[in-house]
Parts: sequence; C-alpha cells; structure tokens
Amino acid sequence: MSELLLVRDVMRIGVPTCKLAEPITELARQMIDQGWTAVIVMDDDGDARGWINERMLAVAFTHGQRASEFTAAQIMDEDVPEAPADIPLTASVQLMADMGVDHLFFMHNAGGKSWPASILNLRDVVKALAGPEYIKAQGMHAARPTPMDLFRQRYNLPKK
Repeated sequence: MSELLLVRDVMRIGVPTCKLAEPITELARQMIDQGWTAVIVMDDDGDARGWINERMLAVAFTHGQRASEFTAAQIMDEDVPEAPADIPLTASVQLMADMGVDHLFFMHNAGGKSWPASILNLRDVVKALAGPEYIKAQGMHAARPTPMDLFRQRYNLPKK
C-alpha cells in the first residue's frame, strides 16, 4: 500500500436499491441471496429517500411478530451517509467512524433528485488493506456489469 488510495479506487459501482413499500422480509431475502449489506430506498419517481443496512433489519427483528409487517419506509434512515469519491480512503474511513456508519454512498444529484452511483463499506477497506489483488475488480476503472447482467442478478436469472 505504498501509493495513496482514493475512495474512487476502491468503491464499488452500482448500488442495490429497493422501493419504499418493500416488505422487509422480502428485502432481507434479497440481501442474503445477493450478498448485499446495505440498500438505498427509492421512491416511485426514482429519488433516493433513505438507506437500510443489516443493523437496521436486525433492530426491526426485535419487534417480534410485528417485524414481518414493516416496510422499508418504516425502518430506513433518511440521512444517507455520503462523501465525495475523490478524497483519500483514509479520510473516508475517518468519516465513517465519525458518523458511526459502516457504509458511504456516492450519489448523483440532478433535477432535484438524488440516486446512488457507488458504495463503499468497511469490507472494501479491509480488502484494500489486504492488498491490491483484493480490490482489482473494484473502483472507477473496474469492469462494470451490463444493465442486462444487473437485471439477471437482481431477479436470479441464469447468465447467458
């Protein structure tokens, strides 16, 4: 790790999303099946309204039987933790610690709407610490899946 890593060198392009009305039991299944640790909650107009991570789902679980009735809108945090992608990775880790979060999102903003572009979590930082071979498929220069690949992944369809 002799060179200074920026967030954009490590972040992952593409962010899982769900709708406000998504039942959290279905969201939990998707998160497990897809290996997601957090999602951005979107409204019907494609505007980001909040975010959910595994901790929020676990807290909802403490409500017992009622938990299965909750939707994403009821448990999400409306304050999406954001940062610029051109800052040092070390600075982003400090931001995460200061905010008490395990994810940072990098958002596009236009026309009064906000939507996610990329994500960084603590696992990505640990990969960067382990060595460049662990992050070679990440960052802004990494190969990106096609929209069709993303569609297939989201709906568990076979690859062609």
